[in-house]
Amino acid sequence: MKHPGAAFAAAIVILTSTGSPLPAQDYASWIQYTDRGDNPLIAQMIEEGDLSVALEMATALGRRQDYAIHGIILSVGQMANLRPEWERELILRTILVEVFSPALDFEQLERRSRENREGIDFLVESLPGFRDSLKREVIRLMAYIHPGEYLGMLMTEGRRMADLLRQQNGMLNGEQAGLILTFLETVGSISDPEFADIVLLILQRSRHLEVAEKARAVSRSLLLKQKS
Repeated sequence: MKHPGAAFAAAIVILTSTGSPLPAQDYASWIQYTDRGDNPLIAQMIEEGDLSVALEMATALGRRQDYAIHGIILSVGQMANLRPEWERELILRTILVEVFSPALDFEQLERRSRENREGIDFLVESLPGFRDSLKREVIRLMAYIHPGEYLGMLMTEGRRMADLLRQQNGMLNGEQAGLILTFLETVGSISDPEFADIVLLILQRSRHLEVAEKARAVSRSLLLKQKS
């Protein structure tokens, strides 16, 4: 028996082909009944719909029982000719916030990250080119799955953050501070002493109180780990 969204999916294809778009909320209502078999259609609809439709659909993915969405991540991330870069990043960020919600517990986030390893690999490889708001979400996920190649990229980003602090005399805007705090949270969770020098640089160079306090706590934890 077909799942409840099958008939609706067929209607979407018909309406889209005849140039009669549905309201964004109707797309979102359908998505909660879909599974990974519908991912190619969902990716196509995100690519071809306007931004409001794409964001409604991205948000609705967080309500779906089947959280395998790596194909959608790859499709959205690679549709360079169909959307401006800032729109693609906004859609990707919304998907990550909803499907990998910070409200989930560690085990759930770890399981979802591993299920979507192919998509996260793509995001980590693309990390240097992302804006800070999307970088923050990708770095957050590294706390739950962190093979060696991820750690190398994370160290590169940490050095970039330390250089930014030097260039800006320790001052940060809100988005930059949020990104560095997420980096420090992730490094603290991974608890690899190899990050100790980078965290110490951030501590020495930061004039942002919250960042400095977090860097101090993580630095202390890593140095203790280094000695044990």
